[in-house]
Amino acid sequence: MNTTTHDEGANDTRSGTSSSKTAADDVRQAFSGLPFEEKFSTLIRIELDMIGDAVDAVVSAASKAVDDIAASCCQDSTNKTESSSGHASTSGA
Repeated sequence: MNTTTHDEGANDTRSGTSSSKTAADDVRQAFSGLPFEEKFSTLIRIELDMIGDAVDAVVSAASKAVDDIAASCCQDSTNKTESSSGHASTSGA
């Protein structure tokens, strides 16, 4: 029991609060009580959630990059059109 108390103190130091340690311990205790099949399916669901979050982050970043590129191209096109019309009026005068 003394070792467990010492470990809990070490976890408090790392996490900064005892409430987060308690929440993690509650999850671990609930998980340890599950039958093997439910443990496995729970882990698979957690992994799929993490993959989904990663895919969302990648898609969001890619979408933002495409939007930035499109905006840059449109801005460059507008600037070139304005430059061309300015040169045309200068050369015509």
